[in-house]
Amino acid sequence: MTVQIPEGMVDQLNSITGGKGVLPVLVRAPGRVEVLGNHTDYNGGFILAATIERYVWSLGVPSEEVNLGSMNFGESIAFHPNVLKPTGMQNWGNFAQGIYWAFSRRQHKVQAVTAVTFGDVPIGSGLGSSAAFEVSLANLVAHISRLELNPKALAMLAFEAERLYCGVACGLMDQFTSQLSKPGNLLAIHCASLRIGNIPLSPDVELVVTDTMVSRPANEALNERRTECQSALAQLTEAGWNSKNLSEIVPDQLGAVDAVLEETLARRVRHVVMENNRVQRGMDILREGRLKDFGQLMYESHASSRNLYEVSHPQLDLLVELAKQQKGVLGSRLTGAGLGGAIISLVKAKYVDEFIRSMTRNYESTTGQTPSMLTGRPPGGVIVQETSDM
Repeated sequence: MTVQIPEGMVDQLNSITGGKGVLPVLVRAPGRVEVLGNHTDYNGGFILAATIERYVWSLGVPSEEVNLGSMNFGESIAFHPNVLKPTGMQNWGNFAQGIYWAFSRRQHKVQAVTAVTFGDVPIGSGLGSSAAFEVSLANLVAHISRLELNPKALAMLAFEAERLYCGVACGLMDQFTSQLSKPGNLLAIHCASLRIGNIPLSPDVELVVTDTMVSRPANEALNERRTECQSALAQLTEAGWNSKNLSEIVPDQLGAVDAVLEETLARRVRHVVMENNRVQRGMDILREGRLKDFGQLMYESHASSRNLYEVSHPQLDLLVELAKQQKGVLGSRLTGAGLGGAIISLVKAKYVDEFIRSMTRNYESTTGQTPSMLTGRPPGGVIVQETSDM
C-alpha cells in the first residue's frame, strides 16, 4: 500500500534540512477507537479496539541531534537524546522526548532524527491522538536507526513513553492498536499477558464515531480512576484475596467484594469485572456473527461506564440515546476515557449515510453544536515507507 505524504510536509522538512541528504522516511500511524472494554486495560483485562481512518504522519531523516517540528502546533523542539529524564508533563514535545528515553531505557542505540509531524486525529476526543504520534515517531526512529524490533516491542516503547516518561496513567490499548491492528479487523488484547488476536468485523456493518465536541482532561480521569482501582485491589489483598489485578475477579465473586469495600470502590470494581466479562463474551459473539447481541453489550457497557465508573458526560449520554433511535443501529457507547470526547456506534452499512445526517441534525437542534462524524472500516496499523518506494 502506497501512503501519500500530506501537503506541506516535504516543504516543511526541506526548510529545516535545506533539502539535502538522504531521502526521508515516512511513517503513518492511525488513531484508534475502543469498541468494548472501558477502563479494563490498566486493570489487566480484555479489550476490543479498532483503528480509524485518522492518522499521524512523521517524515524524517537522520541527523546529529533530534530536531522535530509539529505542523499542527506550529512549534519545534530540539534536544540531545542522551540527557533525558522523565518529566511527568504531557505535550507533544514531551511525548517525543519520551520515545527517545524509552529506547535508551531498553538499551537500544538509536539515531537522532530531524523530522516533521502532522496529524488529523482529533485531539481530546478519546481517539488515541497521542498514541498515534508516539507510534509514528517510534517507528521512524527505529527504521532510521536500522533496529529490527518486533512490532509488539515497538508498541511497548511507545506505551512507556506516555506512561513512564510523561506520567499518564494509561493502559497499553492505544499504542498496541495503532501498531498491531490488521485491516478490517478488531484487535483483541489481554492486557495482563500482552496476548493479542484479530477478530474480523463483518462487512455488513461499519463503526461510526460521533464526537460531542466536548474536550476533556483524559489524564485527570485516568489518574483518579486508576488510583481508586489500586486502592480497591490493595484493600482486597489485605482482606485475603489473591488477585494480581481486578480483572482476575469473576462476576460470581462480586457479592464478596461488596462485603469488603466501601460503596464507591465497590462500584468501580463491579464495572471493571462486568466490563471484562462483556469483552470476553463479545469476542465469541463477533466470531459467531451475532451482531445484534454484540450491540446490546455496547449499550450495557455505556450504562456501566455512566452509573458505576462515572466517566460519562450528559452529551455522551445524549448521543447514545439519539443513536438508539436511528434505523440500522445495533449498539452505541462512549469510547475512551470518557467525561467528554466521543461515542462509537455499530451501524448496518446500508444505513450509515442516513445515520450521519440524522445524528448531525438532531444533535445540532438539541445542543447548537455540530458533531464531528467519522466512519469506515478499520484500516489496519502503522505503515513505514522509504520515500523512494512512492
